[in-house]
Amino acid sequence: MIYGKIWLVVKPTVGIPIFLGAVAVGSFAVHVALLTNTTWVPKFLNGNAVAVQAAEPDAGAAKKK
Repeated sequence: MIYGKIWLVVKPTVGIPIFLGAVAVGSFAVHVALLTNTTWVPKFLNGNAVAVQAAEPDAGAAKKK
């Protein structure tokens, strides 16, 4: 382990819960930011199917042939 000496300063019974708590708080913050700053994530998580419109063929591409 690269940072194995850290456990000489911080007890594992203190350091591991703090580390796991920081990971949980960070993950929660990212999910809240995605839900509040995007429009498609709440719709995706809701599970409703979204109708996808097919793109119209480009008239310029047909003239090039």
